Amino acid sequence: MHRYFISDLHLSDKRPDLIRAFVLLIEQINKTDRHPSELYILGDFYEAWIGDDYKPNWNKDIIKALISLQTSHTSLFIMHGNRDFLLGKEWLAETGATFLTEHSIITPNSKTSILLSHGDEYCTEDIEYQSFRTQVRQKAWQEQVLSMPLEQRISLAEKLRNDSKSMSSDKHNDIMDVTESEIANKLEQHQCRVCIHGHTHKPFLHHENHYDRLVLGDWDQEVWVAVLDDDSLTQYKTPANSINTSCDWELTSLKLAHQLAV
Repeated sequence: MHRYFISDLHLSDKRPDLIRAFVLLIEQINKTDRHPSELYILGDFYEAWIGDDYKPNWNKDIIKALISLQTSHTSLFIMHGNRDFLLGKEWLAETGATFLTEHSIITPNSKTSILLSHGDEYCTEDIEYQSFRTQVRQKAWQEQVLSMPLEQRISLAEKLRNDSKSMSSDKHNDIMDVTESEIANKLEQHQCRVCIHGHTHKPFLHHENHYDRLVLGDWDQEVWVAVLDDDSLTQYKTPANSINTSCDWELTSLKLAHQLAV
C-alpha cells in the first residue's frame, strides 16, 4: 500500500498554480494506484477556511479532485492546521474524508508506529501563539465566528493572517520552531519512534537519539509529497512551475529530498 502525505498547501484563489498542481497530483494518484492507497493532508490545506458554507468558485476543482479519490479506492484523511481549523462535517461528508485528531497513529508494518500531527502544537516556546491556538480551538469561539455573515468572516480571516505575519516578523525563528522535548514526550507517550508533521515550513529529516522526525515541505515555489510504503518513507520535491501534466508527478520525475527506512 502507498500512503501519501502533504501539508501546508495554503490553497487559495491567489495561487491558481498550486491548485492546478494539487489537482494533477490527485490525477496521478488515481492513475498509479490500482490497489487501495491513502492520502493524508496534515493541516493548512487552505490558506484560510471560514466555514463549510463558503463555496468559492476557485475551490470547485479541488473538491472535484478529492471526490474522485473515492473511485480509485484511495482513502482520504485530513487534520486541522492553524489556518483551516473551521473545516467541518459538511466538508468531510462532501469529500468523503476522515478527520484525524492532532495526534494520530498509523502502523505501516509490525515494527514501526508513526505519529502524525500538524506540528503547531509542538511550538510550545511561542507562548503568544499557543494562547491564540487555545482560543480558536474552543467550540464556543468557533460557533460565534461561524454565526457571522460570510463577508465579516472573510474580513476576520484576513485580519488573522495579517496579525500572524506581524507577530512572526518580531520573533526569533527558534521560538516559532518545534520544541524537541515536546515531540520526544509525545512519541514516548504514544510508543512511536517516527513522527511526521508540517507547519514550520522547514522540510527536513531529523535523526534524534531515539526517534526520527520528517518535516513535510510547504507548497510555494516548490511542491512536496512524501510517500510511505512497507519499508521506506520518502519525501520528494519539484518546482511548482514544472507541474504541467499529471505525469510530472511520477516519482521518477521528482527530486528525492529525504528517505528513511521504516
